[in-house]
Amino acid sequence: MKLGNRLRRLKLVNMREIYKYSIFSIIIMFLAFSFGLVRAMYDTVQNTFSTSILIFHIIFAGLTGGFGVYLYVLANKTGLLFPKFIGLGNLVSIGIAGFSGLSYLLTNYEWLTRLMLYGFEFSLALTSMLIGYLYCFMRYR
Repeated sequence: MKLGNRLRRLKLVNMREIYKYSIFSIIIMFLAFSFGLVRAMYDTVQNTFSTSILIFHIIFAGLTGGFGVYLYVLANKTGLLFPKFIGLGNLVSIGIAGFSGLSYLLTNYEWLTRLMLYGFEFSLALTSMLIGYLYCFMRYR
């Protein structure tokens, strides 16, 4: 009986974590996108300003990847296939966006920026879907 109560408390803690980290994840993704957009807009104006914005963009993109891993772990805890696939797709799209962004910095191929943007947009959609699904799953558990 005591183990059942502990598991229920653990699920409530996970629910609170989902609320907290999902909000942080969306904010971090938005900031990473904003810094990337600002860097692209001011790229021709000043190189020093553009470099500092690029550093912030990379930091927030790394944080986005960290929250993506955390959401994947939460999706695995559900024991269902659908959230696992969404979480895995989210990680893959974050990886594609990050790899193409770093590859652009090394090669200057313009099509890599489009691939980075599409990976980010796909990740934003999958993150939103995963947060909604985890919210509904954990809420009635």
